[in-house]
Amino acid sequence: MLPDNFDFAMMPTGSHNFKLTEIGMLASTIEDIDAAIVDWVKDDLGIYTSTNEGFTEVPVLWQVPERAYQIKNEERLRDRAGAIKLPVISVERTGIVKDPERKGGFQANIYSNDHNGRVGRMVLAKRIVPDKTRNFAVAAGTRTLLDLPNEQRYYPRVNKKVVIQTLSIPIPIYINSTYKITLKSEYQQQMNDMMTPFIGRTGQINSFVMRKNGHLYEAFIEQDFTHSNNVNNLAEDMRMFTSEITIRVLGYLIGEGANDDRPIVRIDENTVEYHFPRESVMPDGTIPLFGDK
Repeated sequence: MLPDNFDFAMMPTGSHNFKLTEIGMLASTIEDIDAAIVDWVKDDLGIYTSTNEGFTEVPVLWQVPERAYQIKNEERLRDRAGAIKLPVISVERTGIVKDPERKGGFQANIYSNDHNGRVGRMVLAKRIVPDKTRNFAVAAGTRTLLDLPNEQRYYPRVNKKVVIQTLSIPIPIYINSTYKITLKSEYQQQMNDMMTPFIGRTGQINSFVMRKNGHLYEAFIEQDFTHSNNVNNLAEDMRMFTSEITIRVLGYLIGEGANDDRPIVRIDENTVEYHFPRESVMPDGTIPLFGDK
């Protein structure tokens, strides 16, 4: 989930309540999974076919926007009569399943330390804080020389007070998302050109991997491709070939999205030393004032 060029030392200083964007990664949300499947169809497959305008790229739409919106904002997708131009590919999410059997590396439900019923956190990275650790090492060495003056001055000693910073995020919640890819064309040859990449891109298997914002999602193409057309219909409707492809994506969510009031990325430091204030009590039970003996 961390980018390949992630550098722990380049994190912002000061507050420990960072956003994922500040350390070079983004949260995994439902929108990210939706965008990943659209990008895979649009960019990775890059489907082209022959039309009246030549060998052109087939537009990929997230679902099918309202006609009024498309006429105003995407005029190239509809003709003068308002009918959508073919060929076209649309992507639609048809369902989400939270499968209790898919827990990833955390088979048990680990709760937060706040005891509020929320999910716990997982550690992504650790690092030693050199300046704070060095200060404790120097202080320990100085006290040793004062208490034991006969000890060798620069003899190496083991420093047990090592300050460690820990980078953590909420434990991912795994989900199964189902998408329906609808292919529409005016000619059979166009439909053949559009379907072939979905069949041949993955080779002898039906699975592939998608990437979005540093996250990986595994997807599976269902083996049944449905077809329909209105060629035998003698009505005046526009001739149309339709094929539907179902893709199941194994994704995960990090955090609770826009409604999460907790920091997604948190950095904690361990405690290496405790200090307790001294109290002086007189035999009669009174506490002496400062400067009194």
